[in-house]
Amino acid sequence: MRALEDLLARLASNDFDRREYALFQLGLILDWSNLEEGVELAARALSREQLRLRLSSDEQEMVADHLLQLALRLKESRASAIWTLGKVEGVVLLGPLLALIKAIGEQLSDEAAYQACCALGKCLAEGNSISAPVRASLRDAKLMLILDRWRQGGDKRLQMTAGRAIAVIKQLDG
Repeated sequence: MRALEDLLARLASNDFDRREYALFQLGLILDWSNLEEGVELAARALSREQLRLRLSSDEQEMVADHLLQLALRLKESRASAIWTLGKVEGVVLLGPLLALIKAIGEQLSDEAAYQACCALGKCLAEGNSISAPVRASLRDAKLMLILDRWRQGGDKRLQMTAGRAIAVIKQLDG
């Protein structure tokens, strides 16, 4: 657990590069914990102590809260924080992600918005496991307005991912 505590402490660093590298390492640890892509990269980029970490759902929820607070607080690290947040398991991810999009979605750079849409797409892929209250929050007018603005923006990747998210949300209703 000392490795996780060290990473979380480095997230609070005023040194941009140190904070960004900690976000990268934390993303790899989350992938490693959830046995998703990047396992080979994790094996090369993480210390032995970090590789021993397997974050439980409760630990991932705590990490998600740290990442949400970081994204709200530090504009220059939003894209990286949201990328890392997107590595949290889908069941844990959706609540903090929706809160983030509703709170600062209109302020996100195209890259940060793209990362948010990728993370949202990951959550929406687990459609059958989304609870009724969370499904209702997906229909929130503000969320849909933000996604629609992203869909109509100038960044092609963002347009596509936002458009897919809107389509899947509408499909969940039907």
